[in-house]
Amino acid sequence: MSKPTRIKLLFDQYLQNIISEDELAELHQYLQDDEHQVIFDEAVGDYFDSTSHTVHVKSKEVGDLAWQKIAQHIAAPEPAKRLRLVSTFRFVATAAAIVIILFTTLYIYQSNLAQHRLRKTIAHDILPGTNKATLQARNGKMYQLAGSKEEIIAGEKAIRYKDGTLLETEDQVQNFTLSTPKGGQYRITLADGTKVWLNAASSLSYPNKFSDNERRVVLQGEAYFEVAHNAKKPFIVSTRDQEIKVLGTTFNVNAYQNEGMTVTTLINGRVKLNSPNSSKAAYLKPGEQSILNQNAFRIMPVDVTFYTAWKDGEFIFKATPLSTVLRQIERWYNLEIDYNGIPDDIQIHASIQRDKPLSAVLSALEKITNLKFDIEGRRMKLMK
Repeated sequence: MSKPTRIKLLFDQYLQNIISEDELAELHQYLQDDEHQVIFDEAVGDYFDSTSHTVHVKSKEVGDLAWQKIAQHIAAPEPAKRLRLVSTFRFVATAAAIVIILFTTLYIYQSNLAQHRLRKTIAHDILPGTNKATLQARNGKMYQLAGSKEEIIAGEKAIRYKDGTLLETEDQVQNFTLSTPKGGQYRITLADGTKVWLNAASSLSYPNKFSDNERRVVLQGEAYFEVAHNAKKPFIVSTRDQEIKVLGTTFNVNAYQNEGMTVTTLINGRVKLNSPNSSKAAYLKPGEQSILNQNAFRIMPVDVTFYTAWKDGEFIFKATPLSTVLRQIERWYNLEIDYNGIPDDIQIHASIQRDKPLSAVLSALEKITNLKFDIEGRRMKLMK
């Protein structure tokens, strides 16, 4: 009989409470070896996967069996008291050691169970987004930007990658559109020195040379701006429902159409907000946020970290509705999510790295919400 087979047989006898003292000692001896411990771990996993019991219930069953065996041995009559004490001590020590090993295995198994299930559900785990984008000129030219380059420098006469590699020369003034797909992000430095971080499923339209009296760009989706100061030329960001006017400042704009609102968060400087649907302009100070919803601006103080962490590779949620969290995941992991049945009263408090595979992110969400998600290809829905 091979050692793996023998170990699994001994564990089976242990579960059935028919293992002898010598066999228990043999099992314990096997578990001193790392290679044999792996076999034991597999046997424990097979046991939990074999029936519909929950891990919590089954771990209690196994623990009860272990301590019942110890209690039975202590209570058993022995003709020689001294021999009995030595034998009992040896048995209890061995059995207790196995219980410790077993429950260590159970703890690891329980901790990883959700992620194991998700990895089985997702045949090929979905990786996070990367640096990818397209650049389209008004004349129809299209460039697929290199993910390894991360950023382009859009000068008045040439477009280069940050490392100096030439992408395009341009003598005439024309508009360009930088677009990221779902699962993409990119950075650009504009002709005036303004730096822009473009989030997934977003686009930024800009000229290679700004006019004499203003610097105007058009945003769809989300972007983080570090605007170069120029008192004579205001920098203007137009979205579908508002216009942001600044001289030199740092701010984040979330203007995804499916969010139902436009959120502007100011890190430093000062901005003026106008909307064709609102008769009054709004002004932001550092640490303030504007929410444009139903034709009105609502201003409030916020911790800006929660709204800018995405550009530094992190999701940070604070009392964020689950549906909003899922929309961010949908864009970053290039998913199609069915929102039917998603509770609208669950708020998420979490910090999750954006470089994690989808299974790790959903495992964390499932622990927080006690919900289960089903993945088929790139389609995700709530399990009933």
